Amino acid sequence: MKRFLSGFGIFLALLGIGIVSAFAVVAFLLRQEEVRVPDLTGQDIVTVLDTLNLLELKLKVERREPHQLMPRNTVISQTPQAGNGIKKGRLVRVVVSEGPSDLVAPRLIGEHFRKADITIRLAGFLPGGVAKASSDTMEPDTVIAQDPQPGRPLQKGGAISLLLSSGKKRSFLATPQLVGMRAEDAVRIVERMGLQHRLSYRAAGEKGTKAGRMVVSQRPAAEYPVAPDGIVEIVATQ
Repeated sequence: MKRFLSGFGIFLALLGIGIVSAFAVVAFLLRQEEVRVPDLTGQDIVTVLDTLNLLELKLKVERREPHQLMPRNTVISQTPQAGNGIKKGRLVRVVVSEGPSDLVAPRLIGEHFRKADITIRLAGFLPGGVAKASSDTMEPDTVIAQDPQPGRPLQKGGAISLLLSSGKKRSFLATPQLVGMRAEDAVRIVERMGLQHRLSYRAAGEKGTKAGRMVVSQRPAAEYPVAPDGIVEIVATQ
């Protein structure tokens, strides 16, 4: 019995060693299937293809785009990044340069929006976002800024966003209290403030003299905000 147990123990030990060895071999083989991704940036696409073939990796060109510094058919970027581990047979995706672009964003600053919009379309681009901001120097609907900047390379069909002037920033005034004043005095106050006025009369219970015409209503009401070039309507007794 002791001899049987001893033999069985040796069997179990050998079995354990075999299992551990098998796992070690599998892990080793799996590691052997993984390679490090080389740095492909700046390399010609033909060289890249040869390099990946030697490593048993596949190449996929995600897209081509203009680049002012990278020559045509060289790699701009890659996925996975250089140095990452990857199993053999997997894809390495790259973006390839088409070389410097012949198309550049036109200068639109200072142009009216309608002219800028036509210029963008005729140049083969698309209108992008439009925003507005106040400007003390630019007339309303004039282009203050653009993105991309003038002269920057842009693909055909690319979008150009514009920032338009909304004119000078308007500071509002508080409408003065005019009701109860003589019409002539009310008009004088409104004019001194730089506002426009519209004076009308309505019949009073008792006809007054010209000098005694009194303001009975106004629009906007007292203390109401009004633009510097706004109109104040004054109604006085006749």
